[in-house]
Amino acid sequence: MFKSTLAVTVLGAALCASYAPAHAGDGTDLLKFAPENSQIVMVFDVADARDSTLLQKGMTKLLDASADAKAKLAELGLDPLKDVNTIMFAGGGATDLSDGGPKDMVIIVEGSGLKDKLSKIPNAVKSAYQGVDIYTNKDTDAAFIGDRIFFAKKGKMKAEIDVVLNKGKGKGKNIATSKKAKALRDAIAKTDTKADLWATIMVPAKNQADMKKDQGMVAKTVSIGANFTADLGLAMQLGTDADATAAKLVGMVQAQLPQISQGAGAIGLTKAAKSLTVTQDGASVKMALTMTEAELMALVNLAKQFGGMGGGNP
Repeated sequence: MFKSTLAVTVLGAALCASYAPAHAGDGTDLLKFAPENSQIVMVFDVADARDSTLLQKGMTKLLDASADAKAKLAELGLDPLKDVNTIMFAGGGATDLSDGGPKDMVIIVEGSGLKDKLSKIPNAVKSAYQGVDIYTNKDTDAAFIGDRIFFAKKGKMKAEIDVVLNKGKGKGKNIATSKKAKALRDAIAKTDTKADLWATIMVPAKNQADMKKDQGMVAKTVSIGANFTADLGLAMQLGTDADATAAKLVGMVQAQLPQISQGAGAIGLTKAAKSLTVTQDGASVKMALTMTEAELMALVNLAKQFGGMGGGNP
């Protein structure tokens, strides 16, 4: 399955990166707040990209497509393009890419006028830990620490506060300093963290083992960068286990380019598919493409349609 769907999968990952829950300026200064067991880090420099009409239109359409997300922002009185400067998402605990994603997560929001926002969360239960107020609502914990808002899964905020304050059981257990996070730090070092949006993903060991068993090759990391200008520039780097693996994957993707172009054209992404480049850099596979405003809007509308067909929000 990995071999037959690789080309379409990697292109899809690059295209979808710009709509994932994203987050923070350059973001690297926030790594000290992310738990050491993180497997994925996604950062969105909203402040740097907010002047882009492409982003403004895309964000508006995505919020219109997700009534739940729009309602939650309204509850907090947050305008994502005005009040938010940077966002980071860090997740961990996933053992298989197909098992529903990270089991643990933390979201960090930087911006203006955030201090009193959490008190507006409806029906929130307030508690305190290490001198920090925690607001719990349904399945989420939220806290304001320093000048940032932190979100975690219910019951997980105390552990996150230890990490942020570098105290208790969380002392030294963050991406920036922990020995356990060295592989992720190395992968982040190869990611374009200057992009408006960037993400680094560690492929779980089980998936690596399955790839090795089924195809005799391994994808270990995925790095993604997106820049919002008049068009949307996307780049992705796949870190493999060997130069030979990278060469094999480049050949496979290039062989699938006609199929990719045909499929992309069917959903209004003809120019994006034609701009796609695939190259090898040692043990890494690099891909890049450019999506026009019209193509981005077409993709957002497609996401909205599928969300409606599913009876919920995308």
